[in-house]
Amino acid sequence: MTRRARIAGDWSTFTDEADGARSMLTDEQVKRFHADGFVKGGRVLDDAEVDELRTEMLRVIEERDRADQPQPVLLNNLAEEDHPIWQIVNIWQASKAFARLTTHPTITEELGQLTGANELRIWHDQIQYKPAEQGGLLHWHQDAPLWPIIQPMTQVTAWVALDDVDESNGCMSMVRGSHLWGDQIEFLHTVQQQGQPVLPETYEGHRVEVVLRPVAKGEVHYHHSLTWHGSHGNTSNRPRRAIALHVMGDDTRYDASGDHVMKRFVTVGDGEPMTDEGFPVVLSRR
Repeated sequence: MTRRARIAGDWSTFTDEADGARSMLTDEQVKRFHADGFVKGGRVLDDAEVDELRTEMLRVIEERDRADQPQPVLLNNLAEEDHPIWQIVNIWQASKAFARLTTHPTITEELGQLTGANELRIWHDQIQYKPAEQGGLLHWHQDAPLWPIIQPMTQVTAWVALDDVDESNGCMSMVRGSHLWGDQIEFLHTVQQQGQPVLPETYEGHRVEVVLRPVAKGEVHYHHSLTWHGSHGNTSNRPRRAIALHVMGDDTRYDASGDHVMKRFVTVGDGEPMTDEGFPVVLSRR
């Protein structure tokens, strides 16, 4: 039997499409993920659940200076002041509703399918909120190289849309198959520094195929931590709110040579499995 919940909250409160009746990812979807580095799942939240999470997100932002209640690890602007992308890291620590989301039965089971791991832990979560008409762009990047305290680079992200996200309000774009090309963050940084949002047609013999990834409100989208991705600005009259749940499998080890905002929660030794209480189990098949 699959076990969840070493984290605050009760995952069973989510509807999960008729209490878990919805099928998991198909074999073809899993195959596409391993080939492309990304795949879209189905709808995992109903309108009431989305509304609750939106309300909680705004509450956490408004109450960020209160010392009498739990706060997220980080709350800042990732982009330019006039074109913000508001980032909240580990909102699950400040909100029971977001804590429940980390153990959502469909999301965690599908992450288990994609990783093949016997146990998954939440590495951290991350809100990305682009306000209407002014939300900024997020340059091309890979996630795993930005997480230098964990190895190997096998982590997977579940990206849950809290709005209908399309080209007009800044949906993600992914480069098909790029997770198979290794750590290329230095090249992507070069693209960013040169102010070239358009990638070359080929890279080291690989065709660079950019794919827009619209996601409807309440749906989940998955991507590998080495997949090249980015998102353009929000020029629409609608906000673009989403949460990324970054999970790590039982192959993940601590690399003490790196640095990251989550490093202060690590108590294990260099090279040891990431089994700290600060990174709770969200799926176990043991």
